[in-house]
Amino acid sequence: MSNFLKEFKFEKSPLKITYLDKEPLKLTSEFIFYHNKNKFRKELNRLQYLIKSYTNVPLQAAGIRDSYLKEDYSKKFLIILFTISNIIKKTNEIIEPNLNIELNPGCFYLESNTDFTLLLSRNMEGLISGIDTLETILKQVLEDFTNQKRFNDYIKIRPFKLTDCNKSL
Repeated sequence: MSNFLKEFKFEKSPLKITYLDKEPLKLTSEFIFYHNKNKFRKELNRLQYLIKSYTNVPLQAAGIRDSYLKEDYSKKFLIILFTISNIIKKTNEIIEPNLNIELNPGCFYLESNTDFTLLLSRNMEGLISGIDTLETILKQVLEDFTNQKRFNDYIKIRPFKLTDCNKSL
């Protein structure tokens, strides 16, 4: 029996969300919030504090090494990749399938699969809206995990793809 949240609830439905029938992302203390720009590093604090408030484990945030990310990709997107150190080495491979994604200003793309959660945006407005959405999802997942009281199991995030825009647009 799978024991993870099957659907997320939002105040306003996202433009598009697709749930994938794959193995969930299993969170461990090895996960790190990787980012490609220091200008939004502080925005990740609330995600770190949220996870710490439920698990007592402070997850780190770190920049994506230049050798793991093509400069063109970093110019095109603001990127957050929530994963482990072995997966971050594949950042270019993770982003390549999403290069042609249409993201207007204020919009973002959020994907979670078995190995990572990826947030892409073209500007800060979209990135912050994406972090808000990721915070909503993580809070629901963490609350569900706590309610299940299966503390010897992993915290699991159902794979999905989501596209949305800033709520004020």
